[in-house]
Amino acid sequence: MRSSLSCDVCRRAKVKCVHSGSPPCRRCSKNKITGCTLIRPQVPSSSQRPRNSPAGSVAKRPSQRRAHVSPSQPRYPSREQEETQPRPQKRISSPDDGVEDVGQHILSLPRSVILKSLHLFSNKFPELSILHTPTILSDLEPASSRPEELNALIGAVLAVTRAQASLVGAPWESQLLEREQYALYSRSLLSDLTLSPPKIQVVQALLVITLHEWGSRDFHKAWVYCGIAIRIMQALHSMRVAPCALDPSGERESRNPTAVAIETRTYWGCFIMDCMVNSGTYNPPMLPMPEMIKLKIPRPLNAVDFTFGPDAADTNLSERPPFVTEPSTAAVQSFSSGTLDVAQGFEVLIGGFDIWAKVMEFLFNDGRKAPGMCAPHNCPWVPGSPWSITWGRLLAWRAGQHRNLHYPTTSVAMHMALGYGETFTYVNLLYYVSVLLLHREYAPFLPTPESTPVGPVDPPRLEATAPENWWEDSVAQIVQSAENIAKLLHEASECGTQLMTPFVGFCAFSAAFILIYVHHFPKMNLGRSPDAEKYEKICLSYLGEFRGVWKIADGWIKTLHHVSLLYARASTTATYRGRTRADFEHFHQSQNQEMDQAATGPEHIVPEGGGICTDDLSPDTNFLLSQLLAEVSSNMEEQGPWSQWWPLGEVELPSAPADSGFDLGGYGAEN
Repeated sequence: MRSSLSCDVCRRAKVKCVHSGSPPCRRCSKNKITGCTLIRPQVPSSSQRPRNSPAGSVAKRPSQRRAHVSPSQPRYPSREQEETQPRPQKRISSPDDGVEDVGQHILSLPRSVILKSLHLFSNKFPELSILHTPTILSDLEPASSRPEELNALIGAVLAVTRAQASLVGAPWESQLLEREQYALYSRSLLSDLTLSPPKIQVVQALLVITLHEWGSRDFHKAWVYCGIAIRIMQALHSMRVAPCALDPSGERESRNPTAVAIETRTYWGCFIMDCMVNSGTYNPPMLPMPEMIKLKIPRPLNAVDFTFGPDAADTNLSERPPFVTEPSTAAVQSFSSGTLDVAQGFEVLIGGFDIWAKVMEFLFNDGRKAPGMCAPHNCPWVPGSPWSITWGRLLAWRAGQHRNLHYPTTSVAMHMALGYGETFTYVNLLYYVSVLLLHREYAPFLPTPESTPVGPVDPPRLEATAPENWWEDSVAQIVQSAENIAKLLHEASECGTQLMTPFVGFCAFSAAFILIYVHHFPKMNLGRSPDAEKYEKICLSYLGEFRGVWKIADGWIKTLHHVSLLYARASTTATYRGRTRADFEHFHQSQNQEMDQAATGPEHIVPEGGGICTDDLSPDTNFLLSQLLAEVSSNMEEQGPWSQWWPLGEVELPSAPADSGFDLGGYGAEN
């Protein structure tokens, strides 16, 4: 019999309580549990907080009810007051009511809190160094006449810095609402502002919201918001320079050099976000570098000139030299002067993300598996091959940086002393993750414990022989890049310059993947990675903390959990030795119906070359390992936060066994 009656034991276990209407129930009887009592679930009264309130409702959490406290009560009551005061009765309110309350809250925020939030954003999100704090502060007062686009920008900044403020223990964090309230408020304002005459702060707010949606795993919204920001920026640029502007109603007012510098940085911010949200997908970029050059968008000012205003020599920003995008001899020579220092970090990141987009384009177009890519003239060591061209551009970009920007010869602590620790960390993470992804394309996914570097072992095979030691050096580049990423994350944490932006989380994920790999297959790097496990734990610990800030980390952590289990078994179990992508082709073809496959039984996904070992693996574990191999080996190039490429998130995996070595440093996979 099934009814609302259930015993406390079954209710705590969250299982159906099966009984005949009187105790004991079937579960208690079977397990010989005494004291089985059937009771009905308690229905919360109307004065209690609902368990699942609608998204964006201001009655969602105690901290979200602050906007509804009566004027006679303290605006931000202490914990003791919240516990002793009676809960207000549930109020039925529309989403518009919540938006208005958040708007009033933002207007009442002290100037100091807004300033600290802007400072935190500028430091912790170097990829969006587009906000000119002095200009924003000049428009804050009086709050009653503050433009809506500025409120939308402040709301977006608070949405992405709310969790950061909590992480660093900022005392002013207690005055803030939940970040989703700020995001809802900003999105509400932007829905009207996007169709108004173009303004630079609307573009900036859209870019910040793009970052928020991306970290929240809402990739479609991130892509749409980024596209809207680019279109508005193009309209704004048209108003300034085009003979016939897109919006003839817009004013062509004369702008001071600071306004020009802000627009220039914001345009490049659109370019960077476009590289991020479109890389690793089949969506073409909306704002490629050739388009930026055609529009004659100048290089951005360095951090000092941007803050204090450009010098007289830089007043005409349109005369600043354009970016060099081709790895010609002249370009390499101009880069090797090494003139770009940390104060020009935003310009360095622009060049780096242009190359990053090319790296992801190469990988997402099937890399070495693309037709003709295994031909002798397209092998990676051959000058002029697609891989070699991208690699040359990456090295030229690195050579164009001042030697003080190169890690590990320069430490994070040195740049932290100058206030550039986050920018220095970001630049080097971008470089090392690009190196890692380029070289990883030619590494075998599932080697044997005795494997040494030999290049790809599964079809399609390269049609030429690599130069001596090329594969050994390639694997060394992969592992060294992963270790440097781990060390950068560790040093940044020690220095208080830790970054929690989604792209940095992806860097940690990519490094952890490789470190798990070399930990279980040390001969793949010729035994040159004795500290692989230590650095692996650093990355996992970082991701454990990162998941408290961004939801996107959940999928990465689950993926690493699966990979750790697979490699732990594959390094000790003969069943998986020598397996390649082709062994799982049948399952790969039906991977979109994986839940149906699970229901049909593991016998349908046995590797086609042989049977399944059942001595130490349960059938469910075999199913998941087989599924993992098919997924990862065929989709390694898609390991980006912008695509939902890991559907295993819907499958429950047993806890990693002791031999997998999977540890999030206190932030378990189930947290």
